[in-house]
Amino acid sequence: MRNSPLAAFWRRAGIAWAFLALLGAAWAIATPIGGSPDEPAHLIKAASVARGQIVGASTKGGTRVTVPEYIAYSQTQSCFAFHSTITPRCAPADSKPSTALVSAVTSAGLYNPTFYTLVGWTSLLFSGETAIYSMRIVSDLLASLFLGLVFGMIALWRRPILPLIGFAAAVTPMVIFLDGAVNPNSLEITATLATFVGVLSIVREPANNWLVLRASIVFVAASVAANMRGLSLIWVAVALLTPLLLVPRATIAELLRARVIRLAIVGIAAASVAAAAWEVGTNSLGVGQSGSAVGGGAPGIGTSHLAGFAWNLGSTFFYAQQVVGVFGWLDTAAPAAVYFAWSMLAGGIIVAGIVVLRGRPLRFAVVLIALVVLLPPVLQGYYITTGGIIWQGRYILPVFVCVTVGIATVLSGFATFTRFVERRLVIVVLAGWAVAQYLAFATTLKRYAVGSETGWLAILHPVWSPPGGLDTSLIVFALLLSIAAVGVARLYLRATRAEAAPIHP
Repeated sequence: MRNSPLAAFWRRAGIAWAFLALLGAAWAIATPIGGSPDEPAHLIKAASVARGQIVGASTKGGTRVTVPEYIAYSQTQSCFAFHSTITPRCAPADSKPSTALVSAVTSAGLYNPTFYTLVGWTSLLFSGETAIYSMRIVSDLLASLFLGLVFGMIALWRRPILPLIGFAAAVTPMVIFLDGAVNPNSLEITATLATFVGVLSIVREPANNWLVLRASIVFVAASVAANMRGLSLIWVAVALLTPLLLVPRATIAELLRARVIRLAIVGIAAASVAAAAWEVGTNSLGVGQSGSAVGGGAPGIGTSHLAGFAWNLGSTFFYAQQVVGVFGWLDTAAPAAVYFAWSMLAGGIIVAGIVVLRGRPLRFAVVLIALVVLLPPVLQGYYITTGGIIWQGRYILPVFVCVTVGIATVLSGFATFTRFVERRLVIVVLAGWAVAQYLAFATTLKRYAVGSETGWLAILHPVWSPPGGLDTSLIVFALLLSIAAVGVARLYLRATRAEAAPIHP
């Protein structure tokens, strides 16, 4: 049983989950309270949902809810947001907020409560900063779980090397940073990718004895992803439908005859209807468009739809940087080397797909590329007239992760490497991935510790340090990346030797 295909899947998925969860936890601990996008608003929403207050009372700036004082106090902790030269030391330190319930306003009050239900319960068990860090850790565990499932599925494909390299390209520093934050964007990204890879597995790697597991993963992942944010239903539709471009209609019809597939479809439809009902019932997207306090302060209100489309399209590469990693409140850019590494990795996959692929795989790749490029300007163009410019690169990450994994997957059917080349490719990609991840982490931590404009030697005397100390965070993250890179390399090579033959019925 230990060497069975199912055991191999869970073992590899579990190892990947552990590695990625530890990396996300390192980000969670190293990021100051209120140091991730809109985190105070999400913390207040999560704590209020955990206490049974799903929406709250409408008021200027969002909705008013009742939460513990230490949760409301997080709003005062983000004084460094948008100012990369200011450290978290600016936060008031002479007050120790209590567990007493107080009134607080959150701009996330109308958001779907699913994510906040999943993470907010820890605030009932802990208090103070411990409760906040625990919510981050739970969010990280859930988001990383879906990444682990993705790795486990891909690792047992016939030709896993290129798809796993696509997976490495998908897990940008921004993805891991968000995994360690209280933000529904994290779970939206990873659950959408698990949905996409699950459908890819079903249509490209047919094996009846894996169908129930894969359909179950697709059902759970799609249901979770659909109920994360206002635009999540669009990303889930992309993840569910684009893999079908790879197979003829007869194959799709045959799949639909399987009872487990029909059950999964019904379940996903029910979850999607629930998500749509929440959006319509609360008008959470329309609130911003109506010029309320939640969205009314954004620049660009009154701009035409066409101008909004053109502006966003012209900013594609600006947003591409944010996909790789612009941390904090979009105030901390990664080093140029990190963007170069991802330009080579993700860009190489996309260019190779356009050059090498043909037939159905080429159409599949072109559709994915078109979606990741055109969906942001279409959505921003639609929204800008009454809601202003609100787009951020992280919003398109659920589609970006599907692009790199999807194109790398279909490329694996057109590219054959010798064992020597495969090993060298694995080593180069993993080494580059690990170094880029570390540079992004260290640069962001240095920004928090001494500000972005000081030299690196200044970290010897940090103004601010995360729990456990600055040097501990830097050393632990380096060790985690090293262990993860070596462990994944061994799994890569083991999968190559075995050629993933056990997946066949």
